Amino acid sequence: MLQMITILFPSIALIGLGFYLFQSRILDEKFWNGAEKLNYYILFPALLFSSLANADMNMGHLNSILTVIFLIMAMIIAGVYLFAKLNRTPIAQIGVYVQSLIRFNTYLGLSIATTLNNAEIKSILVNILAIAIPLVNVVSILSLTDKNQLNIKNIFWSLIKNPLISSCILGITFNVLNIPIWSGFANLLNAFSSSSLMLGLLCVGTAIQFSTLKVYLKKSLLISLFRLLLIPLIAFVCLQFFDLSHAAVIAIMIFFSIPTASSAYILTKLLNGDHQLMAASISMQTLLSVFTLALILALLQHYYV
Repeated sequence: MLQMITILFPSIALIGLGFYLFQSRILDEKFWNGAEKLNYYILFPALLFSSLANADMNMGHLNSILTVIFLIMAMIIAGVYLFAKLNRTPIAQIGVYVQSLIRFNTYLGLSIATTLNNAEIKSILVNILAIAIPLVNVVSILSLTDKNQLNIKNIFWSLIKNPLISSCILGITFNVLNIPIWSGFANLLNAFSSSSLMLGLLCVGTAIQFSTLKVYLKKSLLISLFRLLLIPLIAFVCLQFFDLSHAAVIAIMIFFSIPTASSAYILTKLLNGDHQLMAASISMQTLLSVFTLALILALLQHYYV
């Protein structure tokens, strides 16, 4: 357990530092708005592109990995809509539940994979993220949109213009077509990538809002426990039916154990969802994940030693 806390410490420290800097107003709000935009439009897309352009996409068990991912995500989404129908949940909250349970903090996931210093785990996780990013964006938008207001054309173009999705597509294209990247540009991408993880984790800290937690304490706690403990347990059970390597199992477990993305708040507010509940869920998941990730990683290490 202590070893897992050591692995998670850089990520935890950066999130905590971001929270402190934001709350103390040492850096004003304009800085954080600019930092988030810089990371969203330039640094993080560079990280995704370079990771995917150099990733090993010829893994023999990739189909099985993706089957597990899609199966579990389909179960989660179906469960949310069944719950919503039985409880007559408004669309504004359905979108929050869906995003809370299927979106993921990519910065934290990649940071953990990098700290584990296992190239196979990182490669598998990058492949999962590349395919999951477009999928969760589509599902998130649909979950927040009333069926009478759906505009497939607008949704399609909004996804194409999304820098994260376009960088994933470009990175996969370079990988599949084996297009070489000039070493000077590759070094620039590496510099961008290193900056992205650090800045991204700092910005995650700014998303922690204790004021909303007080209002939605019980609901956000239930959502978070479901996301951070029950879903990883479901994922682990499902994985027992597939013949996957230890690295694949660990990568999938990290994927399903990391908290939801802080950017879910922006989308929820933009599409008139319950953004306060979304903020509370993001905050609660981020705080609890410090303990749940350490526990899950420790159990995985014990199980596979």
